[in-house]
Amino acid sequence: MSERRPVGPAFLIGYAIAYIGAFLGVAPLLQILAPVHAAAIDPAAKAAIFSQAIFYGCVAAGFGNILGGAISDRTRSRHGRRRPWIIVGAVLTVASYAVLLWSRTPFMMVVGLVCFQLAFNVLLAPLIALFADRVPDNRRGVMSAVLGMAYPLAVTMGSVIMAWGPQSETARFATLGGIVLLATIPFALLSREDAPPPGEVRALSSGLSPRSLFKPFANRDFSLAWAVRFLIATGYSLVAFYLLYYIADAIGYADLYPGQTAEAGHSLVMTVSLIGVLGVSFLVALAGSRIKRRKLLGIGGGVLLSGATLLLGVTPDWMLVVVAFVFYGMGQGAFGSIEMALMTDVLPSAEDRGKDLGLINLAVTLPQATAPLAALVLLEGFGFGFRSLFFAAVVCFACATLALAAIRRVR
Repeated sequence: MSERRPVGPAFLIGYAIAYIGAFLGVAPLLQILAPVHAAAIDPAAKAAIFSQAIFYGCVAAGFGNILGGAISDRTRSRHGRRRPWIIVGAVLTVASYAVLLWSRTPFMMVVGLVCFQLAFNVLLAPLIALFADRVPDNRRGVMSAVLGMAYPLAVTMGSVIMAWGPQSETARFATLGGIVLLATIPFALLSREDAPPPGEVRALSSGLSPRSLFKPFANRDFSLAWAVRFLIATGYSLVAFYLLYYIADAIGYADLYPGQTAEAGHSLVMTVSLIGVLGVSFLVALAGSRIKRRKLLGIGGGVLLSGATLLLGVTPDWMLVVVAFVFYGMGQGAFGSIEMALMTDVLPSAEDRGKDLGLINLAVTLPQATAPLAALVLLEGFGFGFRSLFFAAVVCFACATLALAAIRRVR
């Protein structure tokens, strides 16, 4: 593998902005706009419509991320192998918003989310692969901590934008589209990308057989890291996707605070959660390479996530919900600060970074597909309503913590 050229502050800052901006294109869509759109199609069947659309969309996301990563691995271009696909993915993502915006039936909403997930993962796969390509080992800890803030920050910023920004659906989609384009395209155009050695760019048809695609799972630590991310993402999905309904129906936020919407309550808990995320992530980034035991930090995050989510499942008190989200955010910050470094550390080969990271990202998209199906079973079969989703999330976080402890390559 060739020696990476040192990356300067401009690249790192631009990459962080592009990464956060990309997630701003997806977080409020899945957590606010899609649930509201499903309710507009049929208020009585909103949970079923939303779950069905999320399921098919996330199946498409898993396929799109692996394919997008594999194609960028094999791209030969004077502009680089990742950056052209980042631009294409950003433009297609914005175009997919129009498809979802104009959907008026459950079937068309499924089509809209499938188009969105395919397009978004054409953007995301090469963007993540660029981290492994360009960021050297001695900066991965700090950058991983910074990028660990990205999704929670995107969730909070998106929630605030949805609650206090433009209220028409068209304006909301237009706002997200503008953010995605402004955050990613200038970075892709202005950043530099070293040409990989000839041995690291493979023919388009090579390595794409089912056996080759899934060969990394023969590596024990890769499989464990995949399981950790799958379980954490499942827990996140169970909490996040139905949080708006939980606040509205299980807590009765509008009854507690007349004149305010459930979206306002959602933005509040996302804000306090972000405080926890930023506090922990800032401390980790400040410590930088002095942190020698990443695994312990991730295990601590798993414990915090488990405890906070259990509190959400049992409390009827809104103020305790707010407190729980402070600790939930701290758990997200602790785990998220080591996540990117953990995933890149367990990659088996340099030649297939994009494809293998796509496999690891499947551990995020697959739960987004299966969690809604599990939610339908939990909501119908256990009698706890939306609280049953939090109990299931506790199990996921606890199992992820145990799997993380078993990884050998990362200290």
